[in-house]
Amino acid sequence: MNLKRYIAELRRRNVFKAGIAYLIVAWVIAEVASVVFPTFNAPAYFMKALLIILFIGFPINLVFSWIYDITREGIKKTEDIDQEAQKSKLTGNRLNKVIIVSLSVVVVLLLYNQFRKTPGKQEGKVNSNVIVETVIEDEKSIAVLPFVNRSNDPDLEPFCDAMTGAVISRLSKISSLGKIIPHTSVLKYKGTDKSAPEIANELGVTHILDCSFQKQGDTIKIDLSLIDATTDDNIWSEEYLNVLKDKFQIQAFVAEKVAEKLDAQITETEEKSIRKVPTNNEEAYNSFLLAEFQKNKSNERAFEIAIPLYEKAIALDSLFIEAYIGLGEIWFTRGCVWGTISEKEAWGSAKTLFQKALEIDSTNSHVVDMMYDGYFYFEWDFDKVEKYYQSILHGPVTNTRFAFDYWASVDLDYLEKTGRYNEALENINKRILFDPTVGVNYSFKAGLLLLLGKIDEAIDLLEKYDPLYNNDFWYLRETAKHYFNLEEYEKSRNHLNLLMKNFEDRPPILLWLNAVYHQMDGDSREAERYLEKLNDRYQIHASGSPAWFLALYYCTFEDYENAFNWLLKSYDRREVEMTWFREEPILIPVRDDPRYKDLYRKIGFPERS
Repeated sequence: MNLKRYIAELRRRNVFKAGIAYLIVAWVIAEVASVVFPTFNAPAYFMKALLIILFIGFPINLVFSWIYDITREGIKKTEDIDQEAQKSKLTGNRLNKVIIVSLSVVVVLLLYNQFRKTPGKQEGKVNSNVIVETVIEDEKSIAVLPFVNRSNDPDLEPFCDAMTGAVISRLSKISSLGKIIPHTSVLKYKGTDKSAPEIANELGVTHILDCSFQKQGDTIKIDLSLIDATTDDNIWSEEYLNVLKDKFQIQAFVAEKVAEKLDAQITETEEKSIRKVPTNNEEAYNSFLLAEFQKNKSNERAFEIAIPLYEKAIALDSLFIEAYIGLGEIWFTRGCVWGTISEKEAWGSAKTLFQKALEIDSTNSHVVDMMYDGYFYFEWDFDKVEKYYQSILHGPVTNTRFAFDYWASVDLDYLEKTGRYNEALENINKRILFDPTVGVNYSFKAGLLLLLGKIDEAIDLLEKYDPLYNNDFWYLRETAKHYFNLEEYEKSRNHLNLLMKNFEDRPPILLWLNAVYHQMDGDSREAERYLEKLNDRYQIHASGSPAWFLALYYCTFEDYENAFNWLLKSYDRREVEMTWFREEPILIPVRDDPRYKDLYRKIGFPERS
């Protein structure tokens, strides 16, 4: 074969032009699809399928261009066209036009991609089809690492943790600062050997505040370092000495210094808020610090230790709002999950504490959020919650609203349980962008993908994050159920086993899963033992919705008579999990039953779309 003649023939038949035109057009199609598909919530496999089709089409296009030409008379085989007539054929000219137009589109797309990003930020695409990989990076975003105790005195650990939380709380009051990572998310870095850039990359911030603490008699020494995580440069260091009793002055000093070094403006109102003293009673504050230390462990035993400590702080200072909030959060959480007290007692206590906190400061948005969470979970007041949701619908992404607590709150759980999956998905993506370290957020997103019918995406997301959160109670608890609903039973069992092995608490949801899997294995005796445990919880009016989970057990095995008996009992007790009644996948087989429709109306759900 004469290579020169072969290349000349390729040129004559416009194969090279056809190949170049195809690649450019394919690139444009892929770019446009990457914008259009997410807009219409197209499944992720649409994009994969398109890329495969475009890839397969390339060699087909080359073969076609070798065999055929476009003439004024239409498409003809090249070999049928007279050699001299090649000068008048349209193929080459038309390909030239295609290449020029396509290159023009490429330039426009490149310019669009270049300038659409906001300076100082890198934002991942917020859509329902992909796992959010990138995070917001504001040039004034910061994570305050847990204060390191250099005094070798374990009794000072609560003080160090509390100082960390207090500094974060004060920084969060400065509106000109960007993202401030919540206290619950930085605690996991206590004692870490990770570098500042590694931590910053995981948290999606540009700065790290590293602090160490040492007590010398009645004096404390704090070493502070502010690190630019993008360069790993130490941009500010200071050694601060003060008497131990001036804790609040120290906290305000650190917050104001950080703001100064990040060139963040502090308003007069914010300055007063930063310097505000939560209590003048040192004994009350010390009791509060010990209570917060226990609460952050997030288990029932720690909660039992924390309650009298909060109560002592309140008794010593009846206007100590932080103590009311901390104690209210514990009662709220115990009422939703643990199964040790009655829901009525839990919400009654929490509601009273939150109302007292609002009497002290009616503008505290976190307390307002918790109140409306309670109206939803415990009172099923959908009208009241809907009005509140509409009032915050267009609110900003703030350090207060997006700080993680153990409940998904009105902008997530309420939306999911009233059938507004896409709205909830947008909000959970915002939360993940705001703080990508909270494991339960990925579990929550997987549950939404499941309800949207995006089964493969839900499984892929969970499998990606399972290794990162295999010691996280909240992630494992939610994901064990999601895997069950996804019929990924082995993965669900694995998560259940981790919960049973590594955590001492046994809320009703774990008793239900154990009963189901023992029955699946043919071990009816062991299944019955767990059903009896659930029944015992119900008899003592325990929280955690034992009647609800008994109903799910019987519905799983198609014993619908028993299922409805327990659903009615769950309704009569106003169990928290009954808020799942509208969207619970396990109840799908009974939705046409008149008893289901009657309960649906009684609960007060909005009409099903």
